[in-house]
Parts: sequence; C-alpha cells; structure tokens
Amino acid sequence: MRRRRVIPERLRPAHAAFAAQAERVQGARRAVLSCLPVGRVDPAPIDVGLDVLRGELAEVVAQLESWRVAEVEAEWRRCQESLHEAAAALPAAQRVAAATGELEELLGAVEDVIEPLGDAWSAAERRWLALRVRVSR
Repeated sequence: MRRRRVIPERLRPAHAAFAAQAERVQGARRAVLSCLPVGRVDPAPIDVGLDVLRGELAEVVAQLESWRVAEVEAEWRRCQESLHEAAAALPAAQRVAAATGELEELLGAVEDVIEPLGDAWSAAERRWLALRVRVSR
C-alpha cells in the first residue's frame, strides 16, 4: 500500500485559492523581470511590466480572504503585508523607469517591488506543504 501526502479535505478550497493567487503573483513578478533590458533583444517597456504587476496585485488583494484560514494565519498576514509593500514601492519604480534606462537603477527599483512578494509567498507555500497529511492509496 502506497501512502501519499495531501492537503486535508476541509482545507482544499483555501489551498486551491492560495495556489491560484500564488501563481498570479509569480507570473506578475516574471512579467516585470522580463521587461528589464538584458541581452540583445529589446524587451517591452518596464512600465508595461509594472502595470501588469499592479493589476495582478490588485486582483490578488481583492481575493485574498479566500484562503485565510487559522492554520496559515501568520503566513496569510505576511502575504497581505507583502502586497502592500509591493504596491507602495510601485510609484518609485515607475519614476525610475521613466527617468533612466540603466539596468542597475531599474533592477534596484524593481527589486524593491518584487522582493517582499517572493519571501512571503514562498513561506506560505512551505506552510501549506507542512499541513499535508498521509493517506493510503
């Protein structure tokens, strides 16, 4: 008999909501990073990536309560804070993007926006994984 680890049944809807939102956050982070001027290919303007990020974060904030459960409350709060930190850093990143094309400056501004998101959402994912229970197949 094989045993596997799964999210408990009662937490599955919240976990599914978290997973969908985490994918949106990660996709938005990738969109911004893909706009940085590296290599020989001209990327989309950084403002485009920042606008994608702004829109995705607004959608995630609007649906954040969908995965708020006691078992991940601390991680949920950190994700909520990370969304606010990222949103607060967006105007400065847009000012830098409008003022320069220098990779180092752009990267610093973009990091200020995306860095809080990575840590918080990764920690939440680890917590969700820790909640899995063993079941027989």
